[in-house]
Amino acid sequence: MKRTAVIVILSLLAAFVFSACAPAAPSGQTPEFLNDIGKTLIELKNEHPEGEIIESLDSSPDCAAICFGEPEAEYAYYFFGTQSGDSEKAMSECEEQLKCAGFVTTANILFPDMEDDMSFEDFFSLIGVDDYEYFGEDTLAAGWLRFMYQDMEVMVNTNEMTPGRGLHFNFTGAEIVKRDAPVSIADPEILNTNSDLAGAVMFDETILLEHIAATGMCISFPRDCRIIHPPVCRLISRIPHKCYIQQGNNSMIS
Repeated sequence: MKRTAVIVILSLLAAFVFSACAPAAPSGQTPEFLNDIGKTLIELKNEHPEGEIIESLDSSPDCAAICFGEPEAEYAYYFFGTQSGDSEKAMSECEEQLKCAGFVTTANILFPDMEDDMSFEDFFSLIGVDDYEYFGEDTLAAGWLRFMYQDMEVMVNTNEMTPGRGLHFNFTGAEIVKRDAPVSIADPEILNTNSDLAGAVMFDETILLEHIAATGMCISFPRDCRIIHPPVCRLISRIPHKCYIQQGNNSMIS
């Protein structure tokens, strides 16, 4: 009997030592709100009657993230990104078709095991990601991280916010992810579908021409298609036998 007890104790001791010495596994915590990806906007409006349309300016390096959520919530439902156009109109008219593509939040909310600011190495070790892209100072997305996580694209803003200047960020080059860093996560397929749906509503031929005239944009379709918003590209392609040429300070249609 004593011999059996000794064997059990030794087995438990060995198991404890093994677990204490084993390397830490990547973070396995997944926020419950990720389960809402794919829900339609109308569904979310019914679930969150206090919610409102939100335009997030710090969750993407090159456009505003159009979202839905409750004021002061820790995250917002992300639907599409845009640089111009009537996003509220799109969110209203397409509420039954638009689906939640992801979320805008902060690093520590998306990755609950993140307790402190972390180096890139420690951060990616924590979440179990091997490959990432860091944009340098000479790019439009300077200071941003991009990587895939659970088959979704994540963007992290590692820049330093300038005090007293609203949402103005400075590139630091420091390879640090702050706990409260602005973050977006999205399913690329849903995001693209939403962009098509919203673009068809936000941009019509009249609005497009006014936008071109106001910005002096010169478009020779399809050569310059890549430099403008994809839904606008598709809209231009549906305008028969027309191209845009620069004339003085404005663009004209021919």
